[in-house]
Amino acid sequence: MPRRRDLLLLPLMLSPLARAADVAGWRRTAFEAHSLADTLAALGLGAPQPSKDVTLQVPELSEDGSVVPVTLGCALPGVQRLLLCLEKNPSMLAAVFEPGPTVEPSFTTRVKVQQSSPVHALAVLADGRVLSATREVRVTLSGCLSAGDLELERPGQPSVIRVQAAGTGAMVRALMKHPMESGQRKDEAGRAIPAWHIQQVRASVNGQPVLTAYWGPSISRNPFLQFALKGAKSGDRVALAWADNRGASRSDEVTFA
Repeated sequence: MPRRRDLLLLPLMLSPLARAADVAGWRRTAFEAHSLADTLAALGLGAPQPSKDVTLQVPELSEDGSVVPVTLGCALPGVQRLLLCLEKNPSMLAAVFEPGPTVEPSFTTRVKVQQSSPVHALAVLADGRVLSATREVRVTLSGCLSAGDLELERPGQPSVIRVQAAGTGAMVRALMKHPMESGQRKDEAGRAIPAWHIQQVRASVNGQPVLTAYWGPSISRNPFLQFALKGAKSGDRVALAWADNRGASRSDEVTFA
């Protein structure tokens, strides 16, 4: 059974995560973009080309737009980034995943969808190509709920991390405790609730970073993340650390049995 404990010493991960509390440069511009063209321009990317090598799984119909599961990936080698975009959300860019060589370029998470919308997955390859896949999701209940609909959970509780054998490696599943306020909701007095969400996530194996992800306010409350590790072996220490836009951060670790 994997052991979970707070990491007291992760200087390689914690110092960049602390600085991530105030996202700047391309990340800020990209996550504030309202169109796919502006998002690509902020990231310095060209027009995407549809490709069957990019995979995107999203339900055609979701009764609850606040928790919509999405899986995106790319079967080609040399994937530098995977981008998840929700066309009709106020912040179009939902997530950027930057996998290292020991992480499969395929990720599952959950997002808030404000209204029925096209969903785009984009793969940025080492040769500069941008490939894409698009699916449509219809929602019956908006992902932007009123303030009374959710009892907000304060961050700081341990993340739940599970590492299970899968083929020649391992599958990592993590559930992080965070309210992930989008900044779109209002309190009972009609005042806007400020955005409060995780901005950066880093995964490491035995102290070495293997994955970096940047998230916007469209990721669902208590974020879920799933990815596969290549060549993981018993005894490997798998750690997950995050930082949010208010400067809070947390790290947790399990040992792959």
